[in-house]
Amino acid sequence: MNKAIIAENVSKKYKLYSGQKERMLDLVTPKNYGDDFYALRDVNFEAEKGDVVGFVGINGSGKSTLSNIIAGIVPQTSGSVMTNGQVSLIAVSTGLKAELTGRDNIELKCLMLGFSKAEIRRLEPSIIEFSELGNFIDQPVKSYSSGMKSRLGFAISVNINPDILIIDEALSVGDKAFSEKSLNKMKEFKEDGKTMIFVSHSIGQMKRFCEKILWLEYGMVRDYGTVKEVIPKYEAFLQRFQKMDKKERESYRQKVLQHGFSNDSELTKTSDDSVSELEANYKESPISRLGHISAGVSQIYQNPRNLKEARSSKQYKNKVYYIKKQATYLDEMFYLLSEQQSAINGIIGWMKASDVSSHIYVEIDEDPKTFYIKGSGAAYDHPWGGKKNLVFSDLNAFTDNEFKVNKTAKVGKNVWYRGTLNGEEVWIHSNALKSM
Repeated sequence: MNKAIIAENVSKKYKLYSGQKERMLDLVTPKNYGDDFYALRDVNFEAEKGDVVGFVGINGSGKSTLSNIIAGIVPQTSGSVMTNGQVSLIAVSTGLKAELTGRDNIELKCLMLGFSKAEIRRLEPSIIEFSELGNFIDQPVKSYSSGMKSRLGFAISVNINPDILIIDEALSVGDKAFSEKSLNKMKEFKEDGKTMIFVSHSIGQMKRFCEKILWLEYGMVRDYGTVKEVIPKYEAFLQRFQKMDKKERESYRQKVLQHGFSNDSELTKTSDDSVSELEANYKESPISRLGHISAGVSQIYQNPRNLKEARSSKQYKNKVYYIKKQATYLDEMFYLLSEQQSAINGIIGWMKASDVSSHIYVEIDEDPKTFYIKGSGAAYDHPWGGKKNLVFSDLNAFTDNEFKVNKTAKVGKNVWYRGTLNGEEVWIHSNALKSM
């Protein structure tokens, strides 16, 4: 079966009471107290195995409620949900017991998922290592910050290797480094064909990570389709909705609940102004840096504004490249990598700056100089290391040879010299050279 999730006519109803007395009367008397509130109304959608579906919508649209129902944490009032495989939900604090330690929570959650004691002992070290909680793993979860809770929940969920992974705003707390690490792990899941639900207010993350978008509004499905189809309409809607005052928003809500979405096409109409506003989010400028691709899963893009056109960076790792341009788009920084000192020739492509380790590159001069080789160090075809940049891995054979320099550059705080060695144009670090 290729369907990972099938939701049919899913509704979730809650009762809203004016006080505890009304709640008690509703339990013990035949009279109906409280007002019905529908967090979800007749939601229908399907996800194929390997789909990455983003849930978007303004606050109170039912995104988290639907996530909890799919994960089996709360039951729907009516309708049905079918999931094909083990489901894991990652949300701040979800499933964690405040009085227990982080280590105890790992064991409890894994036991609830059907893991044996032996399996838990095998999984525990990798969960703790991924969470980066250190000694805090043996402290009560009630002492954790929201970011630490998110780390623990994420670490447990990804290490049990679920078939369906639901991430509900779990990357909106904590530090950027852990968020990037988590996104890289999610990319691995994506490459493995896992089905994922991604709930976030970050449109940029949705564009970069998701393939399909389910747009919920006031508990109903507003739209469902590809990122390219749905996100522009959602962005146009947000631009207009955010300009409404409180009274206008309530009037709009009542209109939608009574008549649906058939009469408000103006709110989702994309215009030249909205396109221009999106383009205004793109800024590009020339720079001079050197960088190499960091460890982990990463992609190379043809254009920062179209992250669907991507290829693996695996073959380009362990080598240093020139970075000739930088660009920002939707608050994400990108670098243009080139094998040559050119922004036209030798282009590799664009990468997220977070996936590249880089240093400022400054050409100091092209004045001729002469040094002697100490015999330690290595020679490279770029003025910074990298296994694939090596020309001579050991300079011992050239000890006390003359090295005539034709260019001097600074990379970060380090000075590098270029010259000819044994017929090859190479760069040697200043520490490997001595004056005449």
